[in-house]
Amino acid sequence: MSLFARTGRLSLSRQQLLRAAAPAPVTGGSGDQRLEIIRRVLFEQPTRETPNLEGEALQQHETIERAWKLHQNQERERRNRELEKKFRKMSAAMNELEKTSDRLFKAAIVKSRHITFPREMKIPTETPSPQGWNHDYTPPVEVVPAKNS
Repeated sequence: MSLFARTGRLSLSRQQLLRAAAPAPVTGGSGDQRLEIIRRVLFEQPTRETPNLEGEALQQHETIERAWKLHQNQERERRNRELEKKFRKMSAAMNELEKTSDRLFKAAIVKSRHITFPREMKIPTETPSPQGWNHDYTPPVEVVPAKNS
């Protein structure tokens, strides 16, 4: 049973969608209003009223925002430094490989058409999984048949 059948009314966004689905009257405009309404409903930005802060509350809010922006900037710089360090190490390793063995260097820079990296592998994240670590995990035991002598 639909929401409309139960309550006898539709939400405003559903009403807009139904109006958007109906054919638009032919007007002199070049755009179709239905598409604009569908876009507005589907990708609607939540409008939130910003509180009017005054005095000490405003100062606290601005201080917290500045501290957050400073933290984000420091994190971005830290990540950039790590990436630069990794790139320098990789570049140094490639230079060393080129000096050591030209054959291995050429093999290292050849792009393979075959994808050897597993596509279904979990994407690395910076946060731990909600399930945590399975401490009771035991690997499956392989049964080896006994040899007849």
